[in-house]
Amino acid sequence: MELRVMQTSDVQHIYFCADRKYLFCTSAVMASILANSLPHSRQVFHIISDDIITADLAKLKELNNIKSCDIVLHAIKKEDFADYAGMDFGYISLGCFFRLKILDFAPEGVNKVLYLDGDMIVTAPLDELFDTDLEGYYAGVVEEKSAIQVQNLRLKSGRYFNSGMILFNLPALKGHNLPVEAAKWFKYNHEWMIMRDQDILNGIWDGKVKFVEQKFNVPSFVKDFANPVIIHYTGFVKKPWHFYCRHSLKNEWLKYAQLTAYRKSPFQLFLFKTVRFLSKIFYFAKDPTHKNYYILCVLGMNFGLGKKDNKHR
Repeated sequence: MELRVMQTSDVQHIYFCADRKYLFCTSAVMASILANSLPHSRQVFHIISDDIITADLAKLKELNNIKSCDIVLHAIKKEDFADYAGMDFGYISLGCFFRLKILDFAPEGVNKVLYLDGDMIVTAPLDELFDTDLEGYYAGVVEEKSAIQVQNLRLKSGRYFNSGMILFNLPALKGHNLPVEAAKWFKYNHEWMIMRDQDILNGIWDGKVKFVEQKFNVPSFVKDFANPVIIHYTGFVKKPWHFYCRHSLKNEWLKYAQLTAYRKSPFQLFLFKTVRFLSKIFYFAKDPTHKNYYILCVLGMNFGLGKKDNKHR
């Protein structure tokens, strides 16, 4: 899809990496951004994918009913990431590595672009985040405190970040080739990896990122956080599109999902909410991020059954 590149400070370029099967949740993030953006700002959504088709883009265009926006598709080949094939497992696919190509699709004359994961919701304007001073840093990120990967990856900075939100500083990254740098780091460090591309970015950007406030990426394990700007539904049982979701703000996601072309019909919504209520009493599900691990819920209490496989997960 062609786009007239806009270079004013009020234009927000926001990137996603999406397979077709997860485009429904990506569209919910986009809807939340548009619904909460300031009138003067304009959003340009970039989607990096290897399988999205024209019919999918037609569905995304319905987001203009919320607020006028631009949508750009950047097609890539999954074969370009063959080196990481062994890390394609569960709901986390090779698509997570697509963000390494963002610099290849960065618009001319733009200083910052934002990357967001598809399992997020934005609850406030993103202007404050885009206004972050990144002078001297490659990117703005949020710290994942007490992360075991600080030791495993031998990070000299002693700090580890969550890659679900990355504000790229394009001038600072000019001349960098992220896929090449990532492949080189992966070759010598893959045996210590757990969090895929997130570990890679922490490795190659160690000490070169600016840590911004937690409110710009609040994961599920951060409890009772007031007024998050970006909610990040991390963890298998915290994905809000699952009826058994246990996140306290799961209905925030559903609210914005209903603004998209992937919305549920009134009957489907009633059925979904009914099953979600019943799941508080009992449910049993396999955790797709581990080969031999299951989740059992009885009367609101969760139990893990089996063994977690943390290698390359």
